Amino acid sequence: MKSRVLFVDDEIKVLQGLRRMLRGMRNEWVMAFAESGDEALELLTKAPADVVVSDMRMPGMDGAQLLDTVRKRHPGAARIILSGYANEESVLRTIGPAHQYLAKPCSSETLTKTVTSALELRGLLGSEKLRHLVSSLDTLPTPPEVYFNLLDELNSPTASVISVSKIVSRDVAMTAQILKLTNSAFFALPTTVTSSQQAVRLLGFDTIRALVLMAGFFSRFKGDASVAAFLERLSRRSLAIGVLAKAIAEAEKLNSLVTDQACCAGALSHVGTLLLIANWPDRFKKASSLAETDGLGIVEAERRVFGASHAVFGAYLLGLWGFTDPIVEAVAYHHQPSSCSYHKFGALTVLHVAQYLTKGEADSPDSDEMPGAALDQEYLAEVGVTNRLPAWRKISDDIKTKDLDE
Repeated sequence: MKSRVLFVDDEIKVLQGLRRMLRGMRNEWVMAFAESGDEALELLTKAPADVVVSDMRMPGMDGAQLLDTVRKRHPGAARIILSGYANEESVLRTIGPAHQYLAKPCSSETLTKTVTSALELRGLLGSEKLRHLVSSLDTLPTPPEVYFNLLDELNSPTASVISVSKIVSRDVAMTAQILKLTNSAFFALPTTVTSSQQAVRLLGFDTIRALVLMAGFFSRFKGDASVAAFLERLSRRSLAIGVLAKAIAEAEKLNSLVTDQACCAGALSHVGTLLLIANWPDRFKKASSLAETDGLGIVEAERRVFGASHAVFGAYLLGLWGFTDPIVEAVAYHHQPSSCSYHKFGALTVLHVAQYLTKGEADSPDSDEMPGAALDQEYLAEVGVTNRLPAWRKISDDIKTKDLDE
């Protein structure tokens, strides 16, 4: 069955250009075209789309308003802004409603690849219900302490890129959404930004402050205090995974691109856990309890309760947001790298080892990892790095010792 893609633009010539440009995809997609937001919603009512690509600046209902309505009424659709309207305020308004932002003029290759990638992601989450849940998400929970600390720091006369990025790095949700924005086509950067410090430097304090104050961008967690404390521990551990992944990659002299991807994937490795906590806190507790009482790995416990693991949920969301394939792949398989079809030493290998070495002790009350998250020894042997484990463990121990000294 062909996938359905809906294009929305108030300029007829633009729609005609898209028809011509994408003629070669007619065997893959059923394409529909609408000249307004209202017409688009009417078409969606008759035939739901898998992907909606909309202009931003349109009379009446603009692109942000349209995609926000699509998010609520048709949560299964991937949502993309394609616009030549380079106004920062308008771009910020699309952050929640849109999964990705593409700038006009956009080549047929870029547009085709973006839409195709969004469609291919559907295979990662087999359940339509689960895909709808992730697609409809417009924010992730941030612990209140981090939220207010960031706002205070931005208003401080002594604030610096380092001080602000340090606070952002403490929270998985902030890191993910700031990287999503920085890597959007609006900024037209020559390289992918993979760290909070890079992102804060490029965005500037005014933009970061606007993001903090925007409803729906950084969602201040208002739930149970014990869950908020768990979110903080989870974010600390994610940051630690990213730091260790980068250190291992550097020690192995992997190229800078792979090193940055491993660090970024580590920092974002538990985005899926945030998603589960935000939407199904009771079921998440059930999965945690199942892992503890039955001795299951957390991946298997989550599969039994949710139908998929936090790794898959996180990878699906990051893929929708336009993160590069190596980062999405590393997050998807960081607990079970053997399940990945690509077996070669790289970001996934480094992340798998880093997440294992940074996990809490099984009998520690502060453990941030459920029991049963073991090293995939068969995968490591196949990749040919088993003999490097002692050296990597020493790197991990050195980092922990340094943190204690500080």
